[in-house]
Amino acid sequence: MVDADIVVDKLQHINEYTNDLKQMRGMSKTEYVEGIIVQRAVERTFMHLIQSCIDLAQHIRASEGLSPSGTSKKEIESLGSANIISPEVQEQMEEAVGFRNILAHRYGDVNHDVVYAVLHNDLHWFEQFQQEIAQWFQQRY
Repeated sequence: MVDADIVVDKLQHINEYTNDLKQMRGMSKTEYVEGIIVQRAVERTFMHLIQSCIDLAQHIRASEGLSPSGTSKKEIESLGSANIISPEVQEQMEEAVGFRNILAHRYGDVNHDVVYAVLHNDLHWFEQFQQEIAQWFQQRY
């Protein structure tokens, strides 16, 4: 059975990190690309945000006895397979896991133009993930 405290805590973290990233918007791309401190803050917040999504997916997968664990992408996939999240959100969250890996492990150079674009164009996917999990949780528990 899913632990309500864990679900609520992770949903709150996802909400906080998303809101923090929204507050970091507004600067020009040039300002972002030239601002190492802002880059680090954005990247670190993205890593925490995406890790919270992974942790929540892992908890739900394990608690609900869904497909066996594996990679972080498999944790997200298990939620999609169980119709807890929509296929669109599943696809975007799986991409987010890859994005987190690039930021966390520095596979090659981080493309700051891409990070800037994600910051300005893709935060709604994290909000949608949060909403779909919350709806599933409310219906189920």
